Amino acid sequence: MDSMLQQPQLDELGLPIRPANAPPLPDVDEDDFQKFINGDFSALGMSHLPQPVMPTRNEAQREARERSAEVISSWTTLRQILERYEDVLRKRWAKKTKVQRAKVISETWPKMSATHRPDYAALSKEGSQLRNRKTAFREAYLWPYMNIEDLVRGKTLLLFLNSRGRHPPSMFAHADIEATRVGRVSTAIIPIFLNVHTMLLDGEAVDTYGRLVSWEEDEDSMDKMFNGLAYQPGDGLLILEIQQRILIFLVECCQAILHEFTPDNLLSADVQVKPEPPSISDSSEYSTLASMAAEAPYRLPALLDFKRLKTLTAAKLIGAEDHIRGLREDPGYFFDVIGDWSEHRQEQILDTNRKRHPVLDTPLFWDRVISNAVGDAYGNLIAWNIINEQLANLLALQTKYAKVINPQEMLPSEYMKALLTLRYTIDQTAKSPILLLKTGIVASPPLRSSVVREPHVPGSNAIRVQTKNGTSRMMWLFNNLWTETQLQLLGLPSITDEIENLIQKDPEEKAKLSPWVTQVFSDLGLLAHIRHEVDIYQPWAAGYDHAEVSHRAAIEKEFPLRFSLVADVVRNLGTTPWAKFGAPLDGRFNYPSDKRRTQQNTDIMREAEKNLDLFWEKVDESYRKANGKSLEGTIQHLIQENRPLERTQPWIEPVKAPKKSAPGKSDPNLVPSFFGLRLEHEDSPSKFTPLEPKTKPKTRGTPQGSVNTQPEPAAAATAQDTQPVFTLKLRSFKVFKVLFHTPSPNDLPGEISWADFLFAMAATGFAPEKLYGSIWQFTPSNLDVERSIQFHEPHPVGKIPFRDARRIGRRTYGWHGGMFALQ
Repeated sequence: MDSMLQQPQLDELGLPIRPANAPPLPDVDEDDFQKFINGDFSALGMSHLPQPVMPTRNEAQREARERSAEVISSWTTLRQILERYEDVLRKRWAKKTKVQRAKVISETWPKMSATHRPDYAALSKEGSQLRNRKTAFREAYLWPYMNIEDLVRGKTLLLFLNSRGRHPPSMFAHADIEATRVGRVSTAIIPIFLNVHTMLLDGEAVDTYGRLVSWEEDEDSMDKMFNGLAYQPGDGLLILEIQQRILIFLVECCQAILHEFTPDNLLSADVQVKPEPPSISDSSEYSTLASMAAEAPYRLPALLDFKRLKTLTAAKLIGAEDHIRGLREDPGYFFDVIGDWSEHRQEQILDTNRKRHPVLDTPLFWDRVISNAVGDAYGNLIAWNIINEQLANLLALQTKYAKVINPQEMLPSEYMKALLTLRYTIDQTAKSPILLLKTGIVASPPLRSSVVREPHVPGSNAIRVQTKNGTSRMMWLFNNLWTETQLQLLGLPSITDEIENLIQKDPEEKAKLSPWVTQVFSDLGLLAHIRHEVDIYQPWAAGYDHAEVSHRAAIEKEFPLRFSLVADVVRNLGTTPWAKFGAPLDGRFNYPSDKRRTQQNTDIMREAEKNLDLFWEKVDESYRKANGKSLEGTIQHLIQENRPLERTQPWIEPVKAPKKSAPGKSDPNLVPSFFGLRLEHEDSPSKFTPLEPKTKPKTRGTPQGSVNTQPEPAAAATAQDTQPVFTLKLRSFKVFKVLFHTPSPNDLPGEISWADFLFAMAATGFAPEKLYGSIWQFTPSNLDVERSIQFHEPHPVGKIPFRDARRIGRRTYGWHGGMFALQ
């Protein structure tokens, strides 16, 4: 799959015009090119493409003025209505049922699309290229977010009214044309073609909003168009048409909701003296990226927030580090991860003769599984570190150029190149999870029965699968990810948003995705979210393709150097004896950490830890022979926190407790303790108190560029910091009791519900936020914590098993059981 940056300008701009400073096209006669820019598309062999309407300048300007007049008039009316009645509109709309809301909308906009993303539905019916056929779904392509399903939900219409009525139309121009991407790229929508002219959408007056200027009249107008500061005439007319219909609709909605007023006396009331009503918040308990993406078309286009993006990637980077640590430390975790990867290999699929693949469960099979799992773990750590560094650089550049960044001017070259570099990095990095989903989703246990494998050809590594039944909407969306033309057509952010929307809306579709698939999709969704945020950095995002002409060669040259560490890791892992020491067979990694602690279980755990240590010793030894240093030493400079691996201590026979004292005379010192707490008398200030003061070690990785293959002594590497004590209600307290449980022969906690875990994290000062797939981010507020943290929601059952809860506890900031007291 090629990068989205490689798509031709034809896909982005409809019918491109070559800028004066662009290099000449190869093997193209200058006379033919002149014919092309004058409207003769057959001159360059493009006669097979749909031909645009080519009006005169006067015809285009007349249409622009007519539409602009209605846009400005409707916007003025809407603004005046909101100034007088926005509070009333909010209250009345909140009281209406979905049926009543749908009636208002359908009466105001007859034949509006009924369902979410009608352009996707139209595309699946008509195909990705209409060629010379005329679409039957022009409204769906031109207004994909104007649909009843989305507008009746929650406060969507109120958000739409507020954003469009309180801000001038020019602030939505780029977003409105970008929303028609599917229609324009598929040629369902073909903008008019008017050469050597630029359309300006400036100000709030008819004379400036929708004004056509020729390149002769304004020497800078061509550069403005190609740099995203102005518009091609065809795109400009589409924007005016889109806004004209939207604003008329919103005005008529207000009139329908305020039905007792006539249009004439609706504006006769005095303007409210009180300020604009407070912003409309999400009605859900916890925010989600899916809800933010669903609401984005109805809100004011967001500003690019590199700090927030960096917070997301920093947490992802810590998660990648913890994943590697878990693979090296916890035999049970290693067993689960390798098992998941093995279950998503296509060798698991039966062939048309219902026979197993001959390589299944052989050493070769386990070599493939383990090398892919380990390579992915280390590759993710390196990739997220690079993306995090690029976001840090962009944040610094945004600050550096804050005084010169102007929507009417091009970005500084250094800043623009950094944006394009991040964009390119995201596109290249996304190829890995896309490939994993392509090969793994059909092999996943929930979907494996719906596909069949062609019989194995001896001597070939190729595996071909076919579906038994038709393609569902979910699989249609996933197929678009790994089909190059469809990915370019729909765009990675749109596809991932639509998949996430379907997962959240339809429990049956969600159940078809295994935990492994949702975790891989989580990575892809975050990459797509960053890509989307960069792509809506308007007006400059509209000029990315033009700016890329100058920077593409340098970006492509720098990319392999930047990712050379990934290439080195993959190459040097090729000779590792994965299966001999790492295949999860014969109980090698049996790790009963979720069982009661007995001598037998303790011995089994210690043996599993010994086997895991031997495996990684062989990996590092093999890597050192190929590279001169161990695998762990190679990435040591990326590690944020150095801690020695936790290992189970030898079994010590517990001392039998003396006989119980007489009732009422018990000694508190003899009461059994759990997870570091001691039960006190009923009249104690707190029933639960720490056994002893606890401290939190604060550590950092070695300086950038240096390598430390051994963990530093704790005394030299840590600074002591007293931890707070959280006094919690019983619901939250029970959660942390499980997370920081101290194993004992008698006490074994059960599962934690995900809802209780979210509640407990919020109670200790974290803001939970649902990202993509199964991943949640927990952002601290008013806590002595330096970073956010991410955890995967258990799927398909919303319960955290004890063994997973124990791993969560290990990851949580060095916290311990003594930090939590019952209220």
